[in-house]
Amino acid sequence: MSYTAYLRWFVVGVIFLVPFVAFIIADSGGLWAKYPLTYIPFPSLFFPYIAGKNFVFRLLIEFLFLGYILLALREPKFRPRASWLMWTMLAFVLWMGVATIFSIDPEKSFWSNFERMEGYVGLLHLFVYFVIAGAVLSAANLWERFLNTSVGASAFMGVIALLQLFGAVPISSQSGPRVDTTFGNAIYTAVYMLVNVFLTLFLIARVRERGGRSLPWWYAFYGVALVLQVMTLYYTQTRGALLGLLAGMVLCGLYLIFFAREKEYAVLRRIALAGIAAIFLLAGAVFSARGTSFVQGNPTLARLTSISLSDATTQARLSYIWPMALKGAAERPITGWGQENFSFVFNKNYDAGMYGQEQWFDRAHNQFLDWFIAGGVPAGLLYIALYGLAAWVVLRAPALDRAARAVLLGFLAAFALNNMTVFDNLMSAVLFMTVLAYLHSLSKRELPGALFLSRPVGDRGVAIAAPVLAAAVIFGAWSLNAEGLARGNALSYAVAGGDPQKTIELFKEAVDPPPWPGSGLGNQEVAEQLMQYASNSIAPAQSVDPQVKQEFYTLARGAMLERLETRRGDARLELFAGTFLAQFGQVGEALEHLQKALALSPKKQQMLFQLGFVHLNGSDAEGGVAYFKQAFEEEPKYDLARVFYAEALYLTGNGTQADALILERWGTLAADNEQLVQVYLQTKKYDRLIPIWQKRIENSPNSVDLHLGLAEIYFMAGRTEETIKELERVAQLSPAQAAQMQSLISQIRSGTLKP
Repeated sequence: MSYTAYLRWFVVGVIFLVPFVAFIIADSGGLWAKYPLTYIPFPSLFFPYIAGKNFVFRLLIEFLFLGYILLALREPKFRPRASWLMWTMLAFVLWMGVATIFSIDPEKSFWSNFERMEGYVGLLHLFVYFVIAGAVLSAANLWERFLNTSVGASAFMGVIALLQLFGAVPISSQSGPRVDTTFGNAIYTAVYMLVNVFLTLFLIARVRERGGRSLPWWYAFYGVALVLQVMTLYYTQTRGALLGLLAGMVLCGLYLIFFAREKEYAVLRRIALAGIAAIFLLAGAVFSARGTSFVQGNPTLARLTSISLSDATTQARLSYIWPMALKGAAERPITGWGQENFSFVFNKNYDAGMYGQEQWFDRAHNQFLDWFIAGGVPAGLLYIALYGLAAWVVLRAPALDRAARAVLLGFLAAFALNNMTVFDNLMSAVLFMTVLAYLHSLSKRELPGALFLSRPVGDRGVAIAAPVLAAAVIFGAWSLNAEGLARGNALSYAVAGGDPQKTIELFKEAVDPPPWPGSGLGNQEVAEQLMQYASNSIAPAQSVDPQVKQEFYTLARGAMLERLETRRGDARLELFAGTFLAQFGQVGEALEHLQKALALSPKKQQMLFQLGFVHLNGSDAEGGVAYFKQAFEEEPKYDLARVFYAEALYLTGNGTQADALILERWGTLAADNEQLVQVYLQTKKYDRLIPIWQKRIENSPNSVDLHLGLAEIYFMAGRTEETIKELERVAQLSPAQAAQMQSLISQIRSGTLKP
């Protein structure tokens, strides 16, 4: 076997590994011991469900690039061909390079962060994958085998979803009851399955066209895969993906009904007509029964039927996020803001009515708008053009029959609709690039024979190129990944906490990893996590050595100042900096940063709250009241702002005004609101807490915890007899605690136990 054959096998083998990137979780195998064979372990990283997949994908593509260049030099048939899709994709990537250069924060636009792992470096890897997959799988005639590999991987992912449904494998804390498999996010799992449903249907269409004795076996494989894919998609409870699936299937059916008029499609036309009728009938029945216990008792159906213009998620998109995204795109229409910079637009245009939504949106939750923000109008139009050109190829490619065209058009519609409500993750982007690469392979032009591009490079040329390319790729892979891997690994252990001395060493490693060629990946997350840890776990801790506290302060302050210098105008960073400095007693400097945060996001209540607390805890209590008043007046419907304003009034002796605020909202001073309860505890208004606890006990008369809570309130209020009665009630309800309760009663009566 010649070395070119080895190169072919290497390149093809790496491409066929890409679908299995979806199974990687970066947790050092901790879950593997409990749940073996359900994912591929990778060394621990911050954001383990995202970072591990991305690092592995990048490394695969980098070494795939090395093998591919050598193979393409030796065998011209593997070289890229031209097509409108190829040129459009190239223009899109090049323009995003320009947008990165002129970005608000070029460093973050290039490197991204651990939570997203996108940025320009991610886009470059996706483009390389698009080029190589389109060239190699086409030249080697391996497209159907590769798509079958993806479908098989998704079927196994469906088995993992089944295990989650039955409680054999845990669902991540982020997704709650919604299955999320190895993605750690139900939405990411949903779009992964959405794409693979259409890939499976496409392969069924191809097998049907080809026929043969193996047909029943393929149908059985695809049937099982479809059941697992749709089941998983259903139990992710992801509305955008489910609606995308339905819309895609309807478009697929309509194409067959109106354009597949040939005799051999008669059965498919009937199936399409029945399918569309079934979709509309079922959708109508479910929507009509949306108020019944059957629908409301089914989480997926309940979520689907909750879609309306008044739905909180819909309101957030239509009323707040998308309008501010359009406004941001209009402000920088040529080069945009750069990737990873939607937060600037969000903070600048934040509306106080968003108090009940996510406070730090970093995406428009619409992939089309995200590209308009990231790269301006040119990037947005080029991204839309990819869909248009893909549809054009589907309609014109002679290699596709009517059924295959219908499925691919359905996929484009489903994916576009899904991406109008969410944003891409690595695997959804990879799958989209896979489909585009396949369509590119159907429309590519052959290399002109007269050009040097069609001639093979000799063995001597390859021998000269190989070590140079290997050195360049290895250096590039090291530069792009090594520092980020070290930083992500150290940060994953640092945020877990533990011994302060060990934790600070991990943070030091994350802030300043070993001297490799520089990488900005994760710098902001390290600074933010370090400031938060120092503020919440170190500054208030009495048991931490003062010298260790000083070390944390110095390290966090240095990381903070460095980030503020490189990412100017970031309201989130300024808020974190102000909060951190206030916790360590640097009030004057803290107020400077908090004022900057407020100037950058003037309607965000978080900024006003923090300014209010710093003033309230310092020497300017009246100034604190003014900030809480401003936060309340920005949006009086926000209960937390109302309660904080009332608390500030109580603490400054304006009780009558505070009472009026509470009565206006709840009609009683004994309102059972958790934040208000905390205020009453802090201000020692026990007379208002007692009726709240009494009401709670009326609803749950046998709750030991509630009776203990009421006893504690009675005791703090100095009402000894009521305290003893509640403790006696606890002893009756929980005989195991009777001795302990009797001991407390004895101490109270003897006067040795004080409030």
